[in-house]
Amino acid sequence: MEIHATLSRSSVNGPGARAVIWFQGCTLQCRGCWNPETHPAGIKPQQTVEQLGSWILSCTDIDGVTFSGGEPLQQAAELLALCEFLKKRRPKCSLGLFSGYSVKELSAGLWTYRDGYRSNIPGTPELYRQITAHLDFGVFGRFAQAQACNDIPLCGSRNQQVVFFNDRYTQADLVGQGCEIFISADGGEMTVTGFPTSPLVQILRA
Repeated sequence: MEIHATLSRSSVNGPGARAVIWFQGCTLQCRGCWNPETHPAGIKPQQTVEQLGSWILSCTDIDGVTFSGGEPLQQAAELLALCEFLKKRRPKCSLGLFSGYSVKELSAGLWTYRDGYRSNIPGTPELYRQITAHLDFGVFGRFAQAQACNDIPLCGSRNQQVVFFNDRYTQADLVGQGCEIFISADGGEMTVTGFPTSPLVQILRA
């Protein structure tokens, strides 16, 4: 698996306290994307499902994990394997997903993924169904800069859709948009996650 970054605990990437995994690689190229550095593929060291899964299980005091990116579904086979790894060892671990694909695209097989050295593998409705069978919620749809919003929980633009795959969570469990900034102990690294406001984005990118 090619992973851009990890965070052991966050409260702005879904209900409760959650670890966050940012997948590396995305071909959707949404204009105004907050994480353009996650777009190129093949630039990060590979990790095994077991390595990443064991790290997630080592995170303490969390309700679950959220997969973000990049585009998690462009590594769909390994994403499924990771979901299975986690659920086998911790069945109550909550799993959530941010994807730039729409539910309509995924349900119709109008998407592709890569697996090892193979790319542009056609996604299938069945593979999407297998992944979502393990998820509690997902946020779907490309970021549309012209429809950017700050009043819809977990959605960066109004066209995006939050989907609940079981009854673990409802809309009432989602808090308003928030932003977290983590600075390493030596001050040499900063991680920004969640939904930063436009002025903050401009400052951070300056």
